[in-house]
Amino acid sequence: MRRTLLALVLVCGFGLPLAMFSNAHAEDVAAAPIVVTVHLASCSIDEVNSDLGFYDACHANGIGGETITLASAESVPVLFVTDDSGVGAGQVNGQASISQVTLTADPGLTGATDSYAYCADQVDGSVLFDSKVAPGGSIPLFTVTSSQTIICDWFIYTDTVVAVG
Repeated sequence: MRRTLLALVLVCGFGLPLAMFSNAHAEDVAAAPIVVTVHLASCSIDEVNSDLGFYDACHANGIGGETITLASAESVPVLFVTDDSGVGAGQVNGQASISQVTLTADPGLTGATDSYAYCADQVDGSVLFDSKVAPGGSIPLFTVTSSQTIICDWFIYTDTVVAVG
């Protein structure tokens, strides 16, 4: 019994202080960047009203050179521009998660017309947004974490297809 007590005292006396020298603390782990990718595309209202569906009717008509803003409660707004195929990505560094997240396009593009957006996490398949966006409106994504891979298809529909590029 005396040896057991002595062993316990030694472990507690030396073992716990040694654990404090470990460099594997959870708070020291850097968060991966939070990335939200947007594919901005357009199609005519006739295509929207057809039986094709948004993806098939609009996806190939990427809108390049448009500025998208990724905003959240925890970070300054991040502006990014879509490439020639209509794809752009906003990135927030140093945060494990961000809340009150919104995506906003230039009101000149979305201010006079409705649009439709579908945003999903490619890791677990959860849908973050699947709805119409009011003219000049934003896409609310609520909370996004660094473990997610978010892709949004944002389809702008007008009387005519917006010129690509």
